[in-house]
Amino acid sequence: MIRLRRAAGGAVAACVVGTAAVMYGLGVLPEPWLRGYISEGGVASSPRHWVYRTGIVLVAASLVLLGAALRRLVPYVCAVLVTAGGFGAVSAAVSCTPGCPLPPYERSTPTDLVHAGASMVAVGLAMVAMGGVAAISLQPALRRTARVFFAVSLPLMAALVFGLLALGRGLFTSVLERVALVPPVGWVAATGLLVLLDRSAGTSPARAGTVRRG
Repeated sequence: MIRLRRAAGGAVAACVVGTAAVMYGLGVLPEPWLRGYISEGGVASSPRHWVYRTGIVLVAASLVLLGAALRRLVPYVCAVLVTAGGFGAVSAAVSCTPGCPLPPYERSTPTDLVHAGASMVAVGLAMVAMGGVAAISLQPALRRTARVFFAVSLPLMAALVFGLLALGRGLFTSVLERVALVPPVGWVAATGLLVLLDRSAGTSPARAGTVRRG
């Protein structure tokens, strides 16, 4: 249990600090903060690109740590979150070119495609993990929290995919990208906090029932 709580606490800390670093890195881009893709903060020409990349690594680490904290609850969620963290690390290691051009409206380089693909897979797997906890978790607090965040995240992510494919780069897509990423990040922090504070949240269902009866 101590290890589970440490993992949960680490997930919360890494998520909060990583998100703050990403926001700090984006604050010096030439364009207004709400314009352009978030990934542009990691371009080598960005004044704080290492701060941004470090933030992404920390957010990726928070996914891995949350997976470790939940490994006794729903084993496959642990595997999904660890995999998501791996793709997040790839996203941090391989930056896009200036402007982060994406198809079908812009000509992309191989690094652009690797970065974008890794980022999308990481977010998508985080959504799968969230949905898994919402559907399977026997811990009521974790299940309710996941359902709320998932219900908010799903339409935003669907709208973002539509924006990327139908509209391409623009203010609508830029703002929506930032808004759509808030619920998944919030879920990681909130779930980690619940596990940290609830002594039965990270245990197996059988042990959780024993703890409650005790």
